[in-house]
Amino acid sequence: MTRERIIAEKCLKSFSFFTRYFFKERNGKPFIVGEHHKELFRQAHAIVKGEQQHTIINIAPRYSKTEIMVKNFIAWSLARNPKARFIHLSYSDQLALDNSEEIKDIITSVEYQALFPYVQIKKDSKAKNKWYTTEGGGVLARSAAGQVTGFGAGIVGETELFGGAIIIDDPIKPDDADSETIREKVNHRF
Repeated sequence: MTRERIIAEKCLKSFSFFTRYFFKERNGKPFIVGEHHKELFRQAHAIVKGEQQHTIINIAPRYSKTEIMVKNFIAWSLARNPKARFIHLSYSDQLALDNSEEIKDIITSVEYQALFPYVQIKKDSKAKNKWYTTEGGGVLARSAAGQVTGFGAGIVGETELFGGAIIIDDPIKPDDADSETIREKVNHRF
């Protein structure tokens, strides 16, 4: 078995390994795993196994939530099932688009392609806000107040493989987090 095949198998099996491997490849330094990261990895595995259908993660800013549960989780899920479909929402279009672009960057990286060459972005999927894999999976990235109908998250009918999710990361601007009115409006929308 080749080195790439061994790494690919470890990545597919362990979200923690996947995250640490690609973080080091992208940033040139190791990902330091804290106790809260171990819980995020555990939550991710429970989600893809279908043990959890609704998950809320509340941790302080700058604790790697977006890095792990948006960027790496979507890239990992597409390696496991290139048909998986995700809707990613955040308080601003720009933040959602930046995350979507980073996911694409991971997938199109030399390192990812060496391990998972079957995950390809469709040639005509140039947009940051909506893109597809050649297998029909992909990402729609919008602001939390944006239009999301028509894309759909998850795959209907496939039961063996995780088919995707709606991932909401920071649905409220930090300046609005103390406003009960705005929090209630966002909660009502979801």
